Amino acid sequence: MEVTACESARSLRAAAARNIPVVAIDTLRAATTCAAALEAGALEIWPVATVEDAVAARGRLQGALLGGERGMLPLPGFDAGNSPYDYPAAVVAGRALVLTTTNGTLALRRARPASGVAFAALRTAHLAARWLLAAQSPRALIALAGTEGGFSHEDALTAGAIASRLPGAELDDLMRTCLAAFHGAQDLAGEIGAAPHGRRLIEKGFARDVAYAAQAFAANVLPVRDERKKGRLVPWRGA
Repeated sequence: MEVTACESARSLRAAAARNIPVVAIDTLRAATTCAAALEAGALEIWPVATVEDAVAARGRLQGALLGGERGMLPLPGFDAGNSPYDYPAAVVAGRALVLTTTNGTLALRRARPASGVAFAALRTAHLAARWLLAAQSPRALIALAGTEGGFSHEDALTAGAIASRLPGAELDDLMRTCLAAFHGAQDLAGEIGAAPHGRRLIEKGFARDVAYAAQAFAANVLPVRDERKKGRLVPWRGA
C-alpha cells in the first residue's frame, strides 16, 4: 500500500482523495471526542461545519445532543463542548450527536470524494491502520486536520502511530517524518502538551483532555463514515 499525507485540512484537495480510503486526523480534540462518544454508546455522530448547520441538524434528529466548540470553548446554548469527558454513557448512550468543531469537520468535508473515511486520533491509531488494511486499496491518504489552517505536531504523531501498524507500506516523505516522530516520542502526553495547540488547551483548563488524547492505541471504537448516509459517523470495531 502506498500511503501519502497532507499536512492540514486546508491543504486537502478533492482530487487527492478521490476513490481511495482517507484517514482524517484531529487528535485535539474532535476525533478523540467522537471515539469517546461512540465508546459510551452514542448511535451516530453528525459532524457539521457551522453553528447554524449544527442547530438545523439537531432539529432534524429527534433527541440528538448538540456539541461543539469555537476557540476551544463550548458554544453558548449547546449541550456540551468538544471534550471527551462531556459524553459519558449516562448522557450519550442511545442518542445521536451533532458536533461542530474548528478543524476536524473541515477535514471530513474535504475528504468527501474518498471511497471511505475514518476519523482517527492517537487512541484509535491501531484501528485506523486495521481499517486501511481491510480496505485492500493500493493507495491511501492520511489527512492531518491541523490547527487553524496549519500543521500540528499531535496530528503528526497520530499519523506516525498509524504508520507504525502498517508494516511494508510505502510511505511518502511526510509519513516517514511522522513515523520517526512517533518512534522518537518518549512521553506522548509531554510532547502533545508542549506543542502549541496542546499548550493552549492546557492554559484554557483542558489538561485532562490532553492527557486522555495522548493514550495511544487505547480505544476500541473507530469513527468511520457511513457510506449509505455520508453525513454521519458510525462505530467500526475491526474487520
